[in-house]
Amino acid sequence: MEARTGRDKQVYKKGSIRQVAGCVPVNKKTGEILLITRRKGGGWILPKGGWESDESRQEAAARETYEEAGAKGRITGLLGEWDHHVVNKSTGLPKAMFSFFEMEVDKLEEKWPEMGERDRQWFHYDEAVNMVIKPFMREVIQNCSLAPHTDRIQDSTNSSEITTNTSLPATSSSEEDFKDTWIWQFSVVIVLFAFFVWLVLTRYDQDLIPERVGKIVPFFSFADEQ
Repeated sequence: MEARTGRDKQVYKKGSIRQVAGCVPVNKKTGEILLITRRKGGGWILPKGGWESDESRQEAAARETYEEAGAKGRITGLLGEWDHHVVNKSTGLPKAMFSFFEMEVDKLEEKWPEMGERDRQWFHYDEAVNMVIKPFMREVIQNCSLAPHTDRIQDSTNSSEITTNTSLPATSSSEEDFKDTWIWQFSVVIVLFAFFVWLVLTRYDQDLIPERVGKIVPFFSFADEQ
């Protein structure tokens, strides 16, 4: 797996919301969570990075976890989505949206792309919650499988994106946009078809009105003669 640079393929939603994917790397046997240091300013965080258009969110999360922490493993579930606390003044939308998955770590590489820029370290759950410097990352950790049920913020079992491995086919943003467009077009066709059927039935009823009146008038004329 190669490290990526630049944002040429970066996925954005609604035109300006940068999509970021990351992992909570866990060791179920020891009950520990792997954290990394920031490039600038120090402090412990979770591995994360930009989701690109030629990969799925799970693949982006796994790739960034390898690039930043040298960890490889299985994505076991989507923990949730969090909006960036900074809002774009021109759009009123959050600057980014973070999607975090849980990864059961199978292997830690001795060499990885950002090993010269970051440190990594295993922490027990309680330590990890207290060590991360970003408040929303505390919520992410509190939703992982190592957290006591009383700590959990969101319920990942309702997620439709829970997977058992990271070798799933990539779903690009262009494919998602195509699906959305297809659904919209199909809905328009259904509405137009329903309108056409209504128009035909209405016209049919109008054509029958003279015939019905013609049958009713002689009946009343006959009744008057009696």
